[in-house]
Amino acid sequence: MRKRGIMWSLVVLSLLASPAAVAVAAERDSGITDKVSSNFASHATLDTLGDSELNQKTAAFQASQRGEVPLFDSRGMLRSSHHEVAANTGPTDKLVSTVKVQAPVALIAARWSPRGPQPLVVMGRYLQAGTWSEWQTIGDEFDSTKDDKLNVTEPWILTNVAKAQIAVVVPRGAKLQPTVEVIDSQTRAEDHAYATVETGDTNAFVSAGVKPGIATGPDGGKEKPNKTNDAGKQVIPPDPARNAWTNVPATGRPATVYSRADWGANESWMGWRLRAGAVRGAVVHHTATGNNYSPGDVPAILRSIYRYHAISLKWGDIGYNVLVDNFGRAWQGRAGDFWSSNIVGGHAYGVNSTTFGISVLGNYMEYRPSDAAVDTVARVVAYKLRPTGLNPLNLRTNIRKDGHDFLAPVVSGHRDVGATACPGNAFYAFLPTLRQMVAYYVSEPGNPIVPPGLSQAQRNQAGMGIPTLLAGPDRVGTSLSIARYAFPQGARTVYVANGVNTADALAGGSLTDGPIVLVLNKRDAQAAVAKYVKEAKATKVVALGGTGAVSDAVLNTVAAGVDTDRIGGRDRVETSALIARHAAETRPASAVFLAEMSRGVDALAAGSLTAGPVILVPTNGKLPAVVTQTIAAINPAKVVALGGPGAVSDAVLSQAAGERTSERVFGADRYQTAREISKYQFPNGSAHVYLASGTNPVDAVAGGVLSDGPILLLPNALGNSLDGATSAEIVRLQARAATALGGPGAVSAEQMKQVFMTLDTIPAPAAPAGSK
Repeated sequence: MRKRGIMWSLVVLSLLASPAAVAVAAERDSGITDKVSSNFASHATLDTLGDSELNQKTAAFQASQRGEVPLFDSRGMLRSSHHEVAANTGPTDKLVSTVKVQAPVALIAARWSPRGPQPLVVMGRYLQAGTWSEWQTIGDEFDSTKDDKLNVTEPWILTNVAKAQIAVVVPRGAKLQPTVEVIDSQTRAEDHAYATVETGDTNAFVSAGVKPGIATGPDGGKEKPNKTNDAGKQVIPPDPARNAWTNVPATGRPATVYSRADWGANESWMGWRLRAGAVRGAVVHHTATGNNYSPGDVPAILRSIYRYHAISLKWGDIGYNVLVDNFGRAWQGRAGDFWSSNIVGGHAYGVNSTTFGISVLGNYMEYRPSDAAVDTVARVVAYKLRPTGLNPLNLRTNIRKDGHDFLAPVVSGHRDVGATACPGNAFYAFLPTLRQMVAYYVSEPGNPIVPPGLSQAQRNQAGMGIPTLLAGPDRVGTSLSIARYAFPQGARTVYVANGVNTADALAGGSLTDGPIVLVLNKRDAQAAVAKYVKEAKATKVVALGGTGAVSDAVLNTVAAGVDTDRIGGRDRVETSALIARHAAETRPASAVFLAEMSRGVDALAAGSLTAGPVILVPTNGKLPAVVTQTIAAINPAKVVALGGPGAVSDAVLSQAAGERTSERVFGADRYQTAREISKYQFPNGSAHVYLASGTNPVDAVAGGVLSDGPILLLPNALGNSLDGATSAEIVRLQARAATALGGPGAVSAEQMKQVFMTLDTIPAPAAPAGSK
C-alpha cells in the first residue's frame, strides 16, 4: 500500500462543511459514478458491537498506525510485536453513514480534516443477501494517504453488496466532520472476457501440506486453522469445500501481464508526468481490500482503485506498478513502458524512484495469497530484477530512501521500508519462500512473464524457455543479460571490453570459454560488472585491448578480487591478432576471417561463425606482419574476407591467404552482409535467430558469444514493418525462435511482432519417418 509518496492538495475540502451528497464527475467513463457525502449521524452504540470488542479493534487500529507489526531482523528471522492490548477508549461518539451501493464493485473511503480531533478507529460493515456483516476495521493504514490538508482511509472495496455503513469513532463530544466517498464501478461487456481463469499444477515451491489461502511460517510450515475474518466471513472454507482460490493453483507457465487497456483504464484521468527510475529492489504490497472477488470483478476493481488514486487523491495515476489478483493474473498499473523501464510509481514513501511496486488484490493479515498469485508475483519480480543482477535472497541492500542510504531486502515487504502493516502478517511471513521463488525464476532461461495476445510462435518459444529479449537498462546491462543467457552456469573466465569503442569486443566474438562484458567509466556500470563476476564464480577477468581501452583501475574494480589478465596490442589490429591466437588455443580453427579495422561493421554478425576467429585488417596497403604471423601460427585451411573489396581489398586478402584458399562473404551493405554470413554459417537453416539494430550495433557486438544462430541486422529496427529480405532469410532458416538483442529502444516491439508473424508462417518440421 502506498506511503505518502506524493504530497497533494484535494479540492474537495469544501465538502467537509456541506451535509449534501455531491456527485463527482466521472468524466468520460460512463461505467464509474463517484459520490462524496457528509451525511453522518451520531450514535451511542453500534449494532452487534460491544465495548470490549470495540476496545480491541481500536487498539489494533492504533497499533497499525504506529507500524507495530512483525518484522524480519537482519538475520532473516521473524520477530513478533505484541501490541494489540485492548485499551479503554472511554466515552465515544459513533459517527455513522449509510450508503447505497449501485454497482457490482464499490470502493468506499472515509476522509476528514487532519486538524483537530482524530478518529480512534474507522470501521465498516455491509448488507448482502439481506444480512449485515460484522463490523471490521477499514483503512487502518490511512497514514499512507494523508497530508496536512486531508486525511483519508485506504480504499475499502466491496463486491455484490446492497448497502454499506462507515463508522468513525471519536472521543465523546469531539468536533469532527468526516465525509465518505463511494465509487461505483459497473462491469463492462469487455470484462466478461476475464471471467474465467487458467488451471494448472500447484507450484513446486508450495509444499503439499500448505493449502492456498492459509497463513504459514517463514518456510511454508505449520498452517493456521480455518477461521473467519473480522467481518464474520470465512476467508477459506474447511476441506473438502473449495473456493475460487483453491481452484486456481499456479499453472507452471509464464504469467500473463495484461495491459491498462485490458482492464479499461481511462487515460484521460492521467495527470502524472511519467518519469523513469532505477530498480534497486522490489516492494511487495497488498491492497488491504476484500478477498471474496470473482475473476470477472477484477477489471472493475482496478478501475475503482485507479479512479481513487488518480482523481480522488490527485495522484494522477494508480500507485502500484503492477497488481496481481488471486487467480494468478498480473495487470499493469502505473502507465508507461512496463516492459523495458521502471516508471516511478507511488507505492512506498521515499523509495518510489528506486524500487518496483507490486500489490496483490486482497487483505492478507490472516491468510497468504493463493499459489497462483504468489507464483505470478515471483515471476513479475524476477522479470524486473533479472537485468539488474541483484540477488533476490539478499536481505540488506542499499535501496536509498529520500536520497539517503537505506538498507532493506532486495525483495521487501512494504513494512520493511515504512510504518505500515502491509503486505499483511500472513503474506509477510511467506516472503522468504517468495524470495526463493524469485531467485529460481531469475536463474531460469526464458521469460517468466509474457504480454497477452501472443502469437503461436511466441507461445511456443515461451514454452521452450527461450527469451524473446536479451536487454538491460544500457549497453552494459544488455551485455550482462547476454552473458547470463550464453553462460547460464557461470564461467571461469570473463572478458571485458570498452563499451564505447567496441572494436576489441568485436574481435573477441570468437572467444568461447567465457562471455564478453562491456565496461564504461561509470561507477554503477563497473559495480554491475563486478557483481556479475562474483555471480559467475569467475576465477579470472581478462581485459581486451590496451590500458587506453580498459584501464588497470577499471579492470581491478570489475575483477572484484579475482586474477586479472590482458590481451592487448599497440592498436586494434594487433589486439585482434592476439585475441585470434588465444581463441585458436581453446578451439581449433579451420578458417580465419578478416574484417575492415576502422569500423568493423561487416564483422558485426560474425559472432556466429564457429570455424575460426576474426582479425581486423586495413582495407589496402601492406598487411601488418602480426596478421600474417598469426595466420601462420593458426594454420587455417582458408582465409575469408567479410565485406566487399571496398572493405577488405583483394590485395590484402591475397597477402593474408598466401597459398591457402581464399573466399569472400559480402553484400551491398552491412545488412546484406549479415544475411550472407547467416547463409554461409547456416546453409541448412537454424532453429534460433537473433535480431539487432544495424544503426546502433553495440548490442550485436555483445552478442558475439551467441553461436547457436545467426545475428541479423535490422536497417529500420525502430520501424513498424520488417524488411522483406530479413523476413525471407528467417524463412530460409526455418527458424522456430527469435530473440532481440537490446531493449525496445534498439529493436522495437512492433519489429519483433513482425518477426513472430513471420515465424508463424513457417510450417512445423515434419515428423521423422516411422514416428508415431
